[in-house]
Amino acid sequence: MWASYISCCAVPSAGTNSALAVADGYALRPAAPDDAPALLRFGELLLAESSYFLRAPGERARSVAEMRAIIDHFCAQPHYLLLSVWQGETTVGEAVVTAGEFQRNRFSATIGVGVLQAHSGRGLGAALMREMESFARGRRLRRLELTVMAPNARARALYERMGYVEEGLKRDSMFVDGGFVDEVMMAKILA
Repeated sequence: MWASYISCCAVPSAGTNSALAVADGYALRPAAPDDAPALLRFGELLLAESSYFLRAPGERARSVAEMRAIIDHFCAQPHYLLLSVWQGETTVGEAVVTAGEFQRNRFSATIGVGVLQAHSGRGLGAALMREMESFARGRRLRRLELTVMAPNARARALYERMGYVEEGLKRDSMFVDGGFVDEVMMAKILA
């Protein structure tokens, strides 16, 4: 759906149906600068409830202004996307696409997904994955890649269902909750 948009912030104006319904009561759309307060709160909640992310609590945006700057950066990059899932006025999930910036890696992108635990099991992660892939295809990206902590079986199962394959293991690459954790490298080649 978002593949043809000039940038992630180029959503239709308020009052139009700018969001994609993805599940009962949930809508998905690219982030816009005015979403900064909600996305800041979402990030705080997400990182506080799970150790499965690169960033620990307090390592994401620390203020509304900083979150707005992050959104502005994503909006300025034609091959970047910051996608949010909303339940009413509350952000409950997000996905990011950051494509390579050089000649040799410009057809590859790193992706990430996060959904609050209270909203998991409703197909939101899969919907985010599908929309990221649609965006990537619209940008003629060929490869999407990610890393997932080895103990995160639920996320790994989602990625495998979506067609991602394991490409390697980064042993002891993360220090989480007092111990070292492996990361699994996964990727999908888009047809």
